[in-house]
Amino acid sequence: MARITARVPGTPWANTSWSGLALRRLRAAADPDSAPRPVALPASWEDAAAEALAALAPGTGPVSLPALAEEWIGRLAARAVPPKLLDAAEAEALARELRALLLARRGAPGASLWRNDTRAEPRFVLNLPAFLDEAGGFDHAAYAAAVGTAVRALEVATGGKATRLRVGFADLAGLLAALGLAYDSAAAREVGTCLSALTRGAAEQASAALAEHLGAREPAALLWPAPPAGCAVPGLAAAARRALDAAGATQGLRHAGCFALTVPDAVEALLGAETGGLAPAQGATRRRMTRPAGWWSSPPWPRAAPSPCRGSAPWPCWPRCPIRRGRRWTPPSAPICTPPARCRRPGRCRPGRCRRRAPPSPLAPPPALACTGRSGASSSAATGSRCAPRSRPRAGWPRSGSPPAARRAAASAGCWKASSRR
Repeated sequence: MARITARVPGTPWANTSWSGLALRRLRAAADPDSAPRPVALPASWEDAAAEALAALAPGTGPVSLPALAEEWIGRLAARAVPPKLLDAAEAEALARELRALLLARRGAPGASLWRNDTRAEPRFVLNLPAFLDEAGGFDHAAYAAAVGTAVRALEVATGGKATRLRVGFADLAGLLAALGLAYDSAAAREVGTCLSALTRGAAEQASAALAEHLGAREPAALLWPAPPAGCAVPGLAAAARRALDAAGATQGLRHAGCFALTVPDAVEALLGAETGGLAPAQGATRRRMTRPAGWWSSPPWPRAAPSPCRGSAPWPCWPRCPIRRGRRWTPPSAPICTPPARCRRPGRCRPGRCRRRAPPSPLAPPPALACTGRSGASSSAATGSRCAPRSRPRAGWPRSGSPPAARRAAASAGCWKASSRR
């Protein structure tokens, strides 16, 4: 792994904040299926930032953070002067502030500005844990200044035509963890409320400053949710209240809205944010299925046990079935849910669903045959005497296999005589 320094004369970042910055080279890919590409980024940044930079850079060739960042920073500075959104000095100051935010990993625009995608709506994200000072507090003054820089950058990126801007923050969960606050505690909610109020107040102040030069399009907001009187971060609640009061005292705003939490992309990973917006961080453990593979094909119930209403399915068939509503399960050998013994709603059950017939019983063995002669004594069937089942009277009903004409004749005569083989 080589180490280089960004001191090459004639480059766009000469005599800027990139001068003297130690860089390291490595090969990274945006996703596991992509081919790795050479990436140069600051030596103190982790490998995940290199993967994010590879995802932000268009194409498949080598990419360097100073070169890629100077492309969109230079475009913003050049785009601000001709329409008189900013003068030359203000455009240069905006470029310096953007470089400082990116080097400190405090803020950066969304992926659309990195890729020069004019069809997507631009956004700007601020990394909250990067504003923690050495004493463990939150640098709310630097955060308010970063919000103003983001508003000016998005105003230039949209050409001064957008009525709503998308300035937001990321990794609130990381900030709360660094402050020692539980994510679901009341103190954490107070910190989040104060941060949102500070972001809105600082953004509206920057919008009012642009309105003084370019013209106001929206009235100043006089009503807003009041921030808490105090929070766990010293000075944050008071700073949020001052920002809202200053925004309400302006003559008008350039934008109808400036604060928005958007869907994260690779920029959050480049800044080192673990989560996007208000999302909680992933836990140290995760839920997983501990049952063996294919357990759904071997349910805990026996497959041979029929359900109360269908016979083969292992669950009841109808939600309104009286058996499913707490009736005791009956073995399948007895008829279930047949009126009037078991069904509470006789005649109203769905046909074929709740009213179940008894399972078919096995076939009984055929009855024994008794052969009797003309005098009534038993004889063999080979002698030509007629044979009839003992369970029938002598003049019984014709057999089921007899011709229809014979059955009709026997029905009219009231008896049936078998033909002998004499």
